[in-house]
Amino acid sequence: MNDIKLNVGPSPIWKKEDWVTLDHKPSRVDQKTILGDADNIPLENESCKTIFCSHVIEHIPNYKFEKVLLEFNRVLKKDGILRILSPDLFLLAKAYVKKDKIFYEKLLNEDENIRKDLGYGGTFMNCIVSPGQDTVIFNNSLTEFIGGVGHIYLYDFEMLKTLLERYGFYEIKQKKFCESELKDYEEPLHVEGTKPEWQDLNKKFFEKHNLINQYNSKKKMYETNFVLTGFDRDPVTSLIVEAKKEENIDSLNIKDLRNYNYGRSLLDDKIFQNKYDSMKKMINGIK
Repeated sequence: MNDIKLNVGPSPIWKKEDWVTLDHKPSRVDQKTILGDADNIPLENESCKTIFCSHVIEHIPNYKFEKVLLEFNRVLKKDGILRILSPDLFLLAKAYVKKDKIFYEKLLNEDENIRKDLGYGGTFMNCIVSPGQDTVIFNNSLTEFIGGVGHIYLYDFEMLKTLLERYGFYEIKQKKFCESELKDYEEPLHVEGTKPEWQDLNKKFFEKHNLINQYNSKKKMYETNFVLTGFDRDPVTSLIVEAKKEENIDSLNIKDLRNYNYGRSLLDDKIFQNKYDSMKKMINGIK
């Protein structure tokens, strides 16, 4: 495949003609989907003309994110457009420091699952680290399951710009909602069949339109009666960054090796390494 328009991690209920999705879950809406992960994309070099990645990178451990950017560089054509959306660390931190009630009300309309019981600080921290199933936390002896997390790391524009420059991108710009030189990105995320405009996809919206998207524990499957299409979402809290590929980068270029190595130093412990190897063998055997 050549000139692919790739949406990374859009969810199994997203659909768009002439687009391909990359996800670790198969599509449930007859969409061309590649099963895989963002740090190991099963596509040829320079096979994509654009990559869209919305509210995914906050779920990726920072140890892996530079590998993801390396993969984005590899599969994009020269001057191909990369568009990333993620919760904006700067906006969230500023609202926390100022105790900005209006901003937080809008935030909770965009995502009503955000924690509210611990005040502004609890809400702010729940945007940075949230419960989920993307990353699993064990204690350092691998004997106790602590929990799963969804959000694990946030970025501001300066952070993303620095990393994108490191991995061969240029013309790195912070964009407004649905602002892009690529016309596809002028269409916000919305329910297919409705007017192409952004509306907070919260409980109130679902009830108003009789929409269902929930896990049925008895049937052990998701039940959904709608399809999503379009691109940008959550205009109140999203950092939107667009960049173009300038050159090929062939290897990781991690600058702060001291912090990186310290964060992975448990692998130098023989007892931990033996437990880790045993766990991997067991899991691969179950597969």
